[in-house]
Amino acid sequence: MFNLLTAEKVKLSQSKKLMIVLGILTLLPIYYVVMSKLIVHGGSTLDTVINGATGILMIKKGGLTILLVMSAFISFFIGEEFQNGTIRNALSLGRSRTHYYLAKFTIAALVSLVGVILSTIIGMIGYSLAFGFGEVAEITNYYVYSIKTFSTLYVLILANVSVYVMISFVVKNSAISLLWSFLYTIATWIVPVFFQQTKHFKPVTNWFTETFLFYYDFAKPMHIAKYPDMILVSLITIVLSAILGIIIFKRTDIK
Repeated sequence: MFNLLTAEKVKLSQSKKLMIVLGILTLLPIYYVVMSKLIVHGGSTLDTVINGATGILMIKKGGLTILLVMSAFISFFIGEEFQNGTIRNALSLGRSRTHYYLAKFTIAALVSLVGVILSTIIGMIGYSLAFGFGEVAEITNYYVYSIKTFSTLYVLILANVSVYVMISFVVKNSAISLLWSFLYTIATWIVPVFFQQTKHFKPVTNWFTETFLFYYDFAKPMHIAKYPDMILVSLITIVLSAILGIIIFKRTDIK
């Protein structure tokens, strides 16, 4: 497993994919700060992120963009292994398919973690310079709140990363994987809106991580109290998608 991770690290360091992903996630909060400043000067109101303190919610604010960027990265990061045939090199050396799958997932998880950390830090600094650090309304212990909030938001992102990895191993093609990952992201973003309007399907929306990521206010105590539920749903998503992905990958004929 360690050797696989080392090999993945070397391959990633020689690729432009990592720099592109980190570049986008670094520029994203800067873009939001500039746009927020322009909106304020225009007389409009700000959204949830209004100062440096609420900059901890940068993952939520840029959630859709982050998911789309990660889905594209993972689609090419894994899909090209099948298309170029390089996956055979590792498997021919007797590497376990389970370890290979988990190595890819670990790298994807680390890239997403570094990306959201950069995005959050730059967002907090940018909003602090533009609007002051300020505070989060109704939050007395900001240090505890920020740790819990960032951790919960990251786990929500990680659940989707796990699904993208599964999709990539199932379809084995970068373009097709990108398409299905995009459709999955958009569907799980929009479908909960319709389910919320129905009596019988409304509870189902709480099993979509995007419901929490896009439709919950992480600055309100009533929604903050849902953090354990968000983490539970995310962990279930990660475990189920990983198990399904590994099972299908083990049965896949590598040509």
